[in-house]
Amino acid sequence: MFPGARVLEAGAGSGALTCSLLRAVGPNGSVRSYEIREDHAEHAVRNVERFFGERPDNWTLTLGDVADYDGEQVDRVVLDMLKPWDALPAVSRALIPGGVLIVYVATVTQLSEIVEALRQQQCWTEPRSWESLVRPWHVVGLAVRPEHRMQGHTAFLVSARRLADGVVAPKPQRRPSKG
Repeated sequence: MFPGARVLEAGAGSGALTCSLLRAVGPNGSVRSYEIREDHAEHAVRNVERFFGERPDNWTLTLGDVADYDGEQVDRVVLDMLKPWDALPAVSRALIPGGVLIVYVATVTQLSEIVEALRQQQCWTEPRSWESLVRPWHVVGLAVRPEHRMQGHTAFLVSARRLADGVVAPKPQRRPSKG
């Protein structure tokens, strides 16, 4: 994200990420959010308006499926939805060459599905995946240690960059098996 960026967001939810995106793009950028659930959309509107004191002029919220997006091109796309692979055709058309896609998924099967769908489309750099963990630490003077309990898994994040039309990402090199 950067000041002036045009961002497409799917899965507005409570609007918390929307607020962060709006702050990151600033008044010269824009955020177009999609939400399929009316109750979540209403919640997002309330929270965004409460956070900014009014509805920002550079924010639009559409009650609908981002898979139907046919608006102008964007610099960044953030997907936080149950089946993000369903949105890839629309997202690949919307994202400028060099633009970045970030996908948030909760399960290993979703992670596998979205990475394979990105590879199959052949218009993305090799997807990078990482797991988000939360491990609090106890820090009192010189007594510094991890807390006894930790949230072992919170989510997976996947990122890929949109390639220019006609460019094909090289296949990832893998070591041959020892068998």
